[in-house]
Amino acid sequence: MTLRHIRLNSVPCTLWKNGAGTTRLLIEQPEWRLSVATISRAAPFSSFPGLFRQMGLLTGDGVRLLPPTGALPLLLNQPGDLLQFSGDLPLTGTPLNGSVNVLNLMRSCDRSGPNLISITQDTLPSNILLGFMPVEGQWDVMRGGRHYTLAPGDMLLDEASFELSILKPGQIAYGIS
Repeated sequence: MTLRHIRLNSVPCTLWKNGAGTTRLLIEQPEWRLSVATISRAAPFSSFPGLFRQMGLLTGDGVRLLPPTGALPLLLNQPGDLLQFSGDLPLTGTPLNGSVNVLNLMRSCDRSGPNLISITQDTLPSNILLGFMPVEGQWDVMRGGRHYTLAPGDMLLDEASFELSILKPGQIAYGIS
């Protein structure tokens, strides 16, 4: 697979089994899976035993993940923030003030694999990436001699790691490293 420039609005949506949201699958490998989920109302998250999940806020005011016991909720309410949790943890996701879109990376718990990272003007990636997705601002980047202007809703994605030169940073982006 070669580097793909994906426009999120061109990726088909799949309705969740519980009907409370949709998923846009970006890539599925034997070791990992990356998608964008739209959470439109409070609903239980699907269980993924043996998987490690990472989530970042793309749009909306945030989401609160509530465990069934008295444990503290997990809160994702700022673009650039990240949550990490076990895929077998029974959680209910509740969007704050309307629908949200979250970037969702899942990989096996028992081995290393890709991770979501937060990227800002002050924390530009120094390592190679599998993916790059702006959240706020326009980003001008270069990969392999080709210039890309990326805005929220755009993504560069590959199965193999690539180097990315940031010519002009926006405000916030997520990377997959």
